Amino acid sequence: MSKKTSTKKIVPLPRQPINNGLIDLDDVRRRREGLSLRAYQINHLGFFMNESRVIDRSDAGTGKTPVMCLWLYARSKEDRCVWTMPKSLMAKNYEELLLWSNLEPHQIVMVDGTPEQRKQQMDWREGRVFIMGFDTFANNWEYLRNRYSNLKHLCGDEFHKGFSTHGKRDYRNPDKFIGTRRTVMFYDFMRAGGHLLATTGTIINGRLTSAFPVIHTINPLYYSTYENFLNWHAYLDEWGSPKYWKNHDRVSQILDAHGRRVTYEQAYGKEAKEQFVIRCWMGAKQHKAYKEIEEKAILELDNGDVMEAKNEGVVIRRCLEIMQVPEKFGIVETNENGKEARLLDEVETAIEEGEQLLIFEPIKAAQYKWQDLLKRAGRRAEVMNGDVTGAARMWQDKNFKTGEIQDLICSPDVAGVGFNWEHVNTVIFMALDWQDTTFIQNYRRAMRGTRTKPLRILIYQYVGSIDVKIAQKINDKSYHRTKIEEGTEVKISATQKR
Repeated sequence: MSKKTSTKKIVPLPRQPINNGLIDLDDVRRRREGLSLRAYQINHLGFFMNESRVIDRSDAGTGKTPVMCLWLYARSKEDRCVWTMPKSLMAKNYEELLLWSNLEPHQIVMVDGTPEQRKQQMDWREGRVFIMGFDTFANNWEYLRNRYSNLKHLCGDEFHKGFSTHGKRDYRNPDKFIGTRRTVMFYDFMRAGGHLLATTGTIINGRLTSAFPVIHTINPLYYSTYENFLNWHAYLDEWGSPKYWKNHDRVSQILDAHGRRVTYEQAYGKEAKEQFVIRCWMGAKQHKAYKEIEEKAILELDNGDVMEAKNEGVVIRRCLEIMQVPEKFGIVETNENGKEARLLDEVETAIEEGEQLLIFEPIKAAQYKWQDLLKRAGRRAEVMNGDVTGAARMWQDKNFKTGEIQDLICSPDVAGVGFNWEHVNTVIFMALDWQDTTFIQNYRRAMRGTRTKPLRILIYQYVGSIDVKIAQKINDKSYHRTKIEEGTEVKISATQKR
């Protein structure tokens, strides 16, 4: 499929999806005529419109986006709204809002780009809904509020990716922050009033504290302070960090009182999937280099605070790089039992059966390594990661669906939300991110609606390595999550011995 080009701007603003040929407005209007909500979506929307601050905790793939769009449409009739989300979803959700509401392109503004472009976008007075990433929201909401007195309401898509870590101002210096500034900005925005619709199927993002920001915003009287939340729900170690969790039922009851949830199984029945762990072995040189830092990496993995911090997990990442791209460290050796050889086996099968592959890989250098491997095998393969713009991702999405792209290698974080690739029958995890929620959201890109053929999920694991420890960490996080919210518990088997 070739890219469309357009010389005419429908909206005279930079970086708007409606102007780049991605969206056919006439086609959107035709599709809108045949749309309808499911019974539970109608129920959810009614509840959300009657309450001030709410959360939609429904599973991925059950249809939270149409409800968000209609909520925004209703709220924007009298006031202006901000719709914040991972940047990878912005262009896609722009089209969804056109599809599920009667808003016109000039009333929807995507805020992105250079400071000058963002100012031009935010100054557009015809805008009713401003779509932006989490950091853009944190850095620009005060400007919008000062410019528009009726900018009041906030909708957050994949809320856990933006506001799952508590933060507060340093009382000695209000311009400094303890914890996450982005969450402090969220608190400040909501303190001024307005309605909130937070949506995420994974509000328990590996730890119970990830639910605190939304609970505190809905009603601060439940806990009053973050420290009180910890007293209720955590056993702390000698350094004051949560070690074990308790009183899961209380969190569950609070979230149930202020939200709605439908699981994938309730919407579509039992997941049609087959999950396999593919045993791999490192080469001798590779294994020697890996063992030199394994102990430090495991200690780092067990430190929950380190794993939640941005750009941390340094030793873990180095371990994964040795396993995924040993050549980066000058390790070159023939290995017929490594992950590369196992992937080639699967590529041969895909060629024989005419299948497409969806591959997840957390290490950026390895993403391009697997792309080169697939291209050498004659495949049309592309990488979807943070280096790819939102508009380019939309083209990748469309081309992957039509088969112009045969195989897509994805960053778990970037491609883990918003995309619908139910045509794929095989999902491969070359290595795992350490969040159970990321794993679920990744494979559910291909688990949309009722499948006619079971989805094959392949997890490549180096025997006796940190791959195993990460799988165990994922299983543990999933156990605590499912004690609070009904849903799929992740159980990944481990290859223990070398």
